[in-house]
Amino acid sequence: MNELLRRLFRSKPLAVEIVIASLFVNILFLASPIFVIQILSRYIGYGFDGTLYTLTAGMLIALVLGMGFNVVRTKMCAAVSAEPDRQLQAAVLDALSQLKTAALDRIPQAKIQEVMAAPQTVQGAYEASRIASVLDMPFFVLFFLAVFFLSPVLAIVTLLAVIMTMIAGKMNMNRSRSVDSTMREVLVQHRGGVNSAIHGAETVRAYHGGSFLRSIWMGQVEKLAELRERIVVQKSWSLAIVQGLNSLLKVAIYAVGAKQVVMGELSVGSLIGASILSAKTLQISTSFMQSVLMMGKANDAMRMINEFIGLPREASGGTAMKQYSGRLEFKDVAIAFPGATGPLFESLNYSIEPGSVVGILGANGAGKTTLSKLVVGLLDPGRGQILADGVDLRQLAPEWWRRQIMYLPQEPTFLNGSYKENITLLNPDIDDAKLNEVVRLADLRRFLDSSATGMETFVKEGGHNLPLGIRKRLALARALVGQGRIAVFDEPTEGLDVEGAEAVFQVMNLLAKQGVTLFVVSRDPNIIKGFGSVIDLNSKPIPKVGVIQKKTAAPEQGASMKS
Repeated sequence: MNELLRRLFRSKPLAVEIVIASLFVNILFLASPIFVIQILSRYIGYGFDGTLYTLTAGMLIALVLGMGFNVVRTKMCAAVSAEPDRQLQAAVLDALSQLKTAALDRIPQAKIQEVMAAPQTVQGAYEASRIASVLDMPFFVLFFLAVFFLSPVLAIVTLLAVIMTMIAGKMNMNRSRSVDSTMREVLVQHRGGVNSAIHGAETVRAYHGGSFLRSIWMGQVEKLAELRERIVVQKSWSLAIVQGLNSLLKVAIYAVGAKQVVMGELSVGSLIGASILSAKTLQISTSFMQSVLMMGKANDAMRMINEFIGLPREASGGTAMKQYSGRLEFKDVAIAFPGATGPLFESLNYSIEPGSVVGILGANGAGKTTLSKLVVGLLDPGRGQILADGVDLRQLAPEWWRRQIMYLPQEPTFLNGSYKENITLLNPDIDDAKLNEVVRLADLRRFLDSSATGMETFVKEGGHNLPLGIRKRLALARALVGQGRIAVFDEPTEGLDVEGAEAVFQVMNLLAKQGVTLFVVSRDPNIIKGFGSVIDLNSKPIPKVGVIQKKTAAPEQGASMKS
């Protein structure tokens, strides 16, 4: 209820208007039982047509006014949730784009998908009809008192039916939340398996993984089927109880009321009016419990959302230098991952001058990509500092720092958009001449010209369907658009053909001549020959750093790196 009150009183004037509209909607409903009572007691008793016309006209007016207030109230209730729903969706999307990479990497993809869908659960719980049903609940007293005014005995019968309905609703709510929680956990596991099958389609086929997946999926599917069956049974029982109590209430009202009519304690018109009022009382309480159940599910979704958006984020502000030279310094840098027996590396101390060509060497799993991500600012060191022109990266504005870097990851990924939109992310306003030069340097022109839509070709599934060599070229072009003072290339020639590798050599040679600091992870001998100094991560736990010996040195910095 706290969330409903928060939404409702965001605009106090609107809340007051909704309450007033609810008052009129419920008061105007009283016209129906009053009409029945008056028709049966006055018109049938006296037979005066003027009474019939007057009562009918009044009833029609009440119906029209009731419909009008209902429509107006529904629109206002919808307005109550419009902005909070938009803000909630925006908060989840902002968190997805701003959470620290390390925090996001610890969450299974299927769980993230569930979090992204959670705002729809919240929206469904706070839609206009749900809000209206909660606001109708206080008027339960109005209809109960109306029944009590006609017959205290029938009021007690009505109250008993309402209490039974609310007890049944509360029990159903508790069972439903337990089953829903288990259902979400199993669905996350199932979606994770499905995602692995989609991304590993070749593995499934080449290594006969279908039977392995099927054995896992069948267990999950059977569990999901069992849970769905339990939900169906719960819903059927809940519906049966509500319908049964509704029918039982009618039977009890007419049975007890008929006895009162025979005894002269109640008129026939009052009996029918009491039946209408008692049914309305039960309907209000039933709708209220259903809305509370939905809002309970929404609260679970909100807790999941709040946990997600409460994860560590990248800084939204920070320092932005007027000019960055390209100098980088590691001071006692160490990093370790949760669950590891020790640090990946530690006590890394090294100063890199602007325009240097620094190589990162190490075996698989030594931490080469991790070190690259530390430089880009995608990860934070567990200890120590990384300084750019003497300023700690954690004090710099992340958006500004990323614009100083030309980053080519080992496994490039893209957003669902056109090639042009992906390439120009760091500089959407780049002119066509510079963009064409970037495309030429990345050796993309032939590939783009082979497509009917060229740069406007749409990237699907994050580019996973594209060959690695094309993804590397697109990522190289994307990096070059930034025109930063430091280039971080992680295995830049991996997966490239001869022409693609040659393009990388030329780009690195050009950047070296321009005085850009090159920070390169590579096992390519032709690139290694161009390193001026290296950070050797094979040395554990403290990496070895220094200038390459003359016998293995490449041509002087800025020289050609051709194969």
